[in-house]
Formats: sequence, structure tokens, C-alpha cells
Amino acid sequence: MSKIKTLIVDDEVLARDKIAIFLQKEKNFEIVGQCSNGIEALKLLDQSYPDLLFLDIQMPEMDGMELLRTIEVQKIPCIILVTAYDDYAIKAFEYHALDYLLKPFDKERFLMTIKRIKEQMLLHSQGDYNTQLLNYLKASNPSKKYVEKVVVKDAGKIFFVKTKDIEWVESAGNYLKLHVGKTIHMIRETMNAFEQKVNPQEFVRVHRSYLVNIDVIHNLENWGNTQFIITLNSGDKIQSGRSYYASIRQKLQL
Repeated sequence: MSKIKTLIVDDEVLARDKIAIFLQKEKNFEIVGQCSNGIEALKLLDQSYPDLLFLDIQMPEMDGMELLRTIEVQKIPCIILVTAYDDYAIKAFEYHALDYLLKPFDKERFLMTIKRIKEQMLLHSQGDYNTQLLNYLKASNPSKKYVEKVVVKDAGKIFFVKTKDIEWVESAGNYLKLHVGKTIHMIRETMNAFEQKVNPQEFVRVHRSYLVNIDVIHNLENWGNTQFIITLNSGDKIQSGRSYYASIRQKLQL
């Protein structure tokens, strides 16, 4: 069997390294690249045409499902989904992903996946698989409903904050700070989970800890070659993260 060209896409370095270390012990596999987000993966997919894709579902900038919807059907490789959330994994597995790895996985579970990949490559063509996967991706959640209000509990009272009024969101441990004018509301939520709930046409992730309402951005100033200083209408200034530079430019069409 010829080498199975493999691309690893995960925003966690340790997760990528773990898969790479396991694969290096398998003579039938060749790692053609490692990416930390979907945008990087798109570039490599156009260049390397991998046979196999280990893909994390939840990532900043472009998540796994969005990446798969973007790939041309002829270029969709065999998919192994990697996730820390079993509800995502099981659902996607039912819809034609070849297999999934639920974090944290061990070597024994990984070898089961390797066996399944080899069987697939040897016994089945990928044409039907690709078509089935593409149909699922197009049909899954085509008109996703994004939240328009966020429930905030404070001192025994419940507030409803409109997402359009949230100027920016700041991560604070297990909580998020919602900046609304001069008021800051605290909610118990992770940034990744909150980002999935709001309309991506209205908010842009600019840093691991910051999410910004696009409508309140007053201006951006280049800071070095890979960062921005973002000034909001309120006068607040936010420095973007280096790894978000390309996605900010793409989303804001800079």
C-alpha cells in the first residue's frame, strides 16, 4: 500500500504532537502538514491533496465543520474527527466521518482508528464517501439560529442583554466579561462556546481572550507585522493576537 498522505488540524499543540508521534510509528503514513486552524488547513489542502485528515471540530477562526463545507467535494479526504465533546463526535460519525477520536484518547484507541483507515483505503473507493459527507455538511444546520439575547444573572436579578449591544467580550478564567457601554456583565461561559452561539457576521475573534462586535470597530492600526491595535467607538483599545492576524484581515476584507 502506498503512503497515506496525512494532514493534522488542531488548535492544541499537544494534541497535534500526540497524533504525529503515534503516526510516525506507522510506516504506511506520511505527515504532509500540521495546522492550528481551518484557514491554514485550506492553504495546505490546495497544495498537498492529502488522503487523510485528522480534524478537530472546535477551533478558533474556522471550525472543523466550516472547513469541510468550504473544501471542494473532489478534494475532501478521508476524515477522522478529533474532539473533546462526545455529542459532536458521535453525531458526525453517524454522518459518514470514517471515525472519531474522543480526547483524551490513548494509543490503543488510536490503533483501532489506524486499522479502520487501512481497511478503508484498501477496500473502498472514496467517491461515494465524499458525496455522502458533502451532502451531510450542506444539509446540517443550513439555517443556524444565533442567539440575539444573552441571559445575565446578577445579585438575584436576571437581565437580558442584546448581542448587538455587546461591544466586546473578554475572557476571565471560567467567566466572560460582556462590555456593554460603560457596564460590564459577567457570565459563566467559555469563549469558544460563546463564539459558536453568536452570528459570525457580527463578531470577529481577534485574540484567544477577545471577541469584538464588528459594528463598533472605529479603526485598526498595524502593530508590527502580525498584530493590530483595534480602537472601538467607545475609545477602548484591544491588541489582537498574532495567530488571528490573517483571519481578521480576511473577515474584515482588509
